[in-house]
Amino acid sequence: MNFKQALADAAKQGPGDHTEVIDLNEYIDRVAHHPTIAATAHERVYDMVKAAGWKDGLHAGEISYNFFSAELFGLDVPLERVVRYFETAAQGHETRRRILLLWGPPGGAKSSVAGLLKRGLEAWTATDDGAAYTLQGCPMHEEPLHLIPDALRAQAREHTGVPVSGSPCPVCRWRLDHEFGGDFLKFPIERIRFSEARRVGIGTFEPGDPKSMSMEQLTGGLDFKAIESHGSDSHPLALDWAGEFSKSNRGLFEAVEFFKNPAEFRNLFLTMAQEKQFKVAKFGYIDSDTVIVAHTNEAEFRAFMADQKNEALKDRLVTVSVPYNVRVSDEEKIYRKLLTGSGRDELHIAPHSLRAAAMVSVLSRLKEHENLGLVEKMKLYDGQEVGDWKLAQIPEIKRAADHEGMSGLGPRAIVDILSGAARRAGEEHATGKYLTPIMALIALTEYIERLEAPKETREQLRAFVVDARTEIDRVLKDEVRKAFVPAFGEHAQELLENYLTNIEAYCQGTKTVDPITKEDRDPDEKLMRAIEEKVKPAVSQSAKDTFRQGVLMRIGIALRKRERPLTYETDTVLATGIEEYLFDQLKDIVRVTVSKTNPDREQAKRLNEVLTILIEERGYTEHSARDLLDYVGHLLNR
Repeated sequence: MNFKQALADAAKQGPGDHTEVIDLNEYIDRVAHHPTIAATAHERVYDMVKAAGWKDGLHAGEISYNFFSAELFGLDVPLERVVRYFETAAQGHETRRRILLLWGPPGGAKSSVAGLLKRGLEAWTATDDGAAYTLQGCPMHEEPLHLIPDALRAQAREHTGVPVSGSPCPVCRWRLDHEFGGDFLKFPIERIRFSEARRVGIGTFEPGDPKSMSMEQLTGGLDFKAIESHGSDSHPLALDWAGEFSKSNRGLFEAVEFFKNPAEFRNLFLTMAQEKQFKVAKFGYIDSDTVIVAHTNEAEFRAFMADQKNEALKDRLVTVSVPYNVRVSDEEKIYRKLLTGSGRDELHIAPHSLRAAAMVSVLSRLKEHENLGLVEKMKLYDGQEVGDWKLAQIPEIKRAADHEGMSGLGPRAIVDILSGAARRAGEEHATGKYLTPIMALIALTEYIERLEAPKETREQLRAFVVDARTEIDRVLKDEVRKAFVPAFGEHAQELLENYLTNIEAYCQGTKTVDPITKEDRDPDEKLMRAIEEKVKPAVSQSAKDTFRQGVLMRIGIALRKRERPLTYETDTVLATGIEEYLFDQLKDIVRVTVSKTNPDREQAKRLNEVLTILIEERGYTEHSARDLLDYVGHLLNR
């Protein structure tokens, strides 16, 4: 189907909430068959998250929830706490009467969590599993089971398996009496789909100027034109029902910058959370079932918690700290999403560019640990075991790192820096915007020099840039090495055959034959050890026998599987050693090739082969590939 046809079909469908109208009897039958239709707000959110599934997180004991994992990175621990809040609230525990408060440093994804939950509810209520129904015309789109009289609610629970609590809103109560003569079976019921734009089941409140703020923004106020029609300001239809509490009923309410609200506003939230009700002038308390997700920055959170006057509200909060991410690979995902998510600009990001910036950011957020350097800790958190430190020790290390991730460079600032660097590079070279690892580190260095921070902080950040550059230099040389080795494929093949001949003789206790003199010789221990020391991780002297026997076994298996021709890459473990050894042997040739302004025919041919590999197989453009070769040539010349 082409786009124009799809557009026409969508236009014919009209608003998504135009559905059939049913009565209470039909609704009760549907609830009995599918109880989640009448889920509470907390149950609905938990069902939504649970339905997406979960998997083991990167670190021991952590869980990664699929609902969040495509959008939020490196936050498995706080997100698990968020899910536990919804789980216990859905089970009917007292957490359902608590405000979920997310707090942490700026740019730490607190509002992103709330936003994802809101968008998720919009999509979830459009599915059969997430279906929700309401009394037709209800300004609070309330639960239809509220029509059931108190005396029959126990029987209703037996029939449907769902407990019934709450009373009809004043409008529905008035309509029940005056439109339907008290016959609640005549009250029409329809399906709804939550929508923040249409103000159905989702609300948001952000404090503004205290002088202009009104509590009616939350509770709703009088509709003066309606007063003229109904003759009284106490008539249910004289209210505008435009408050966020009404509109977010049965869904989710996001309270932005929660502690910036005046005390009287916070008291409204307290009553709403604890009593599941809110008060409107000249009316009694109105029932409401809403998840309240609030968020604030760390400074305001700590100031609020330190004030003893706030004890009542403190008891109504379930607090979850949302720190910065401390995993380099997840930080890369954050940058890529923010830099390319709009889809408006063509931005080429050369391999390892985001990793270079991510390392600086993560290093700035980590806390010292005894006998574990920050660079090693960064690698460990990212899934790479370092020395005697194992991944299983990460939970213990994290417990000892109080306040880790709550300070340091935030992702918003880094993305601004990288975006600016890419734009300047495009303008300078008259190309599209592009970013390389060294450009990223230079831009970060310039930012640090301008940063309004204590001298000690700037010095520490500069040291982190140096650490990141050391790691990236190693990676970039490895990148060029891997691109050059295929250009010397025959050398790699000869090296493989030579190594296999020697280890076979070594393991069998025999001699090798000199290819020229045909003399018997002892296996070349120097060659074997030179390659084995280049393997990642390096093979120790004491482990060489086991390693050599393992290579012969793996090669033998490959041959039995008819994996021919046999290449240096057949054994992936051995391949790293051969590549590294060959690169060392050819280092001078590589240096001359990438550094020469006017290469000869053979050098130019080899250089073009390397450029082709970098562009077609490694994700570079011609410009960024040449930048890489120039930089690595500079490193080799030093």
